Amino acid sequence: MDLDTLPDMLRVEEAAAVLRISRSRAYDEVAAFQRTGGAAGIPSIRIGRCLRVPKRALLAWIDAQLGDFDAA
Repeated sequence: MDLDTLPDMLRVEEAAAVLRISRSRAYDEVAAFQRTGGAAGIPSIRIGRCLRVPKRALLAWIDAQLGDFDAA
């Protein structure tokens, strides 16, 4: 999977594939983000009844999860 070819707004299933986690785990993490106002979980936005994960926010979230790990 090439990140450059992914759309700017990912479906939860696509974000799960990027993270290599299950679809249900991804939905749990997106729900946590929505429930906590962004304090926890995978970043997402609601568009009507649809949930989308902005690719840019997902990549920033991954970088934040790594913290100083990349510097090592």
